[in-house]
Amino acid sequence: MPTGLSVYNVDGYAALGTKVTGGGVVAETDATYRKVTTPAEFIAAITAAKIGTKPAPVKVIEIMNDLNLGTIESGLPISGPYRAQKTQPQIHPELILTGMSLIDIQKIDGLTIFSKNGATLRHGELNLKDVNNVIIRNLKFDEAWEWDEATKGDYDKNDWDYITLGDGTAATKVWIDHCTFYKAYDGIVDIKGGSSGITISWSEILGGDSRGGAFIKAQMDYLEANKPTMYKKLRDNGLTQDQITQVTRTVKKGHLIGATAKDTKNNSLQLTLHHNYYQDLQDRMPRLRGGDVQVFNIFADSSNARVIKSWLDPIIAGSAALTKDFTGTGSYHFGITSNGTISTESGVIEVDNSLYVGVLTPLRNNQTNPSDATYTGSIIARNTQHELLAADMPDASQQSTYAAQGQTWAVWKGDSADSTSTLGPVQAPPIYLSYKNAPPNPIAMHQPTELRAVLHTGSEPAGAGKITLTTAQWLNSEN
Repeated sequence: MPTGLSVYNVDGYAALGTKVTGGGVVAETDATYRKVTTPAEFIAAITAAKIGTKPAPVKVIEIMNDLNLGTIESGLPISGPYRAQKTQPQIHPELILTGMSLIDIQKIDGLTIFSKNGATLRHGELNLKDVNNVIIRNLKFDEAWEWDEATKGDYDKNDWDYITLGDGTAATKVWIDHCTFYKAYDGIVDIKGGSSGITISWSEILGGDSRGGAFIKAQMDYLEANKPTMYKKLRDNGLTQDQITQVTRTVKKGHLIGATAKDTKNNSLQLTLHHNYYQDLQDRMPRLRGGDVQVFNIFADSSNARVIKSWLDPIIAGSAALTKDFTGTGSYHFGITSNGTISTESGVIEVDNSLYVGVLTPLRNNQTNPSDATYTGSIIARNTQHELLAADMPDASQQSTYAAQGQTWAVWKGDSADSTSTLGPVQAPPIYLSYKNAPPNPIAMHQPTELRAVLHTGSEPAGAGKITLTTAQWLNSEN
């Protein structure tokens, strides 16, 4: 296995065939290298990165400090790549004052967007389409969430993701590396339009926000003072503000791969997820509709979410009013879903050397209609560890156990095909398909037992601002 900086080299589908290089290693003094400190400079640099820009397109955008990209706070005109989200904030008091933007990054071939210090982008979404050979590294994304009264907690009104690839025209050869994503309204990184050659690596998804909970608290304090319908039902029937906040801090959706069911473009989708840490993510690690996904060395740490679920479900079940309003079709939605990696519609996912903690259903092969094989995908896992509350484990007496968070946890490890597997899938009869276009073999693979230290508790874990590299090292996809 490679050591040193080489473990951070581009890997997976972004390294298949012609490897992603982004804008290349460009001198900071070069005219195609832009350092940006304001939203206006950022938008100008993106505009200048388009193919055909004279005398030469921008190739590197270095973000020097945090950028607040909301349509109100930025003071920028809505023009060119800078657009307003179709649905603006409805209920978060801070976002109502900042606005939410959508920034089109399109018609580009060769671009690196990065920060040496792990700068944060707030109140905006990066929308990559009709692009090739793009790198996004060492950035944090935050404050694109608000409470959802409009769709009863389904989070279907505001289409706010932090990064979308292929919305209209495919994105090819995109590498997202060493990034940190906090709770979002919709997805974290969604991929559609037949986008291919995509790798997300050494990144983390975290609950809450980057301001120590201040952004979430502003929303919860507004709800407590105004008590809209869904929130009021929860408060009036036994839940405290702190309990609602704990549930709310978890992350509802991760990665949706393929936006539309049975879209023929989905067959071309290609994604690698590796060395990523997912904290309290409830679903979509990823959810795939068609295409190929390679997963290795992910740490799905839903231990806190599972503990929350252990006290939340009895409260809802013990209240006739909450049971009526928060269970069943057409009801309000408030709780903890516990899904992991999902393949549907003849998609192929292979999971290797990964760790799922507190995830009740790590693998699923159908999320729409288990009786209809056209909605079933292929998914397997190898050498993967599953840790559950001992009460959740089918036969905890035969597993090793440990104590954490005041609970006893049981451990299972193996392949999903093992007769004792707790990984799944259990939804539809399994099907076994091979990759349509196989990814390269991983250049660096850790054991599941190493992932806590490698991705979360060690000196150089996943996420932005966690490692120190020179400019040239950040710009080079192979060190």
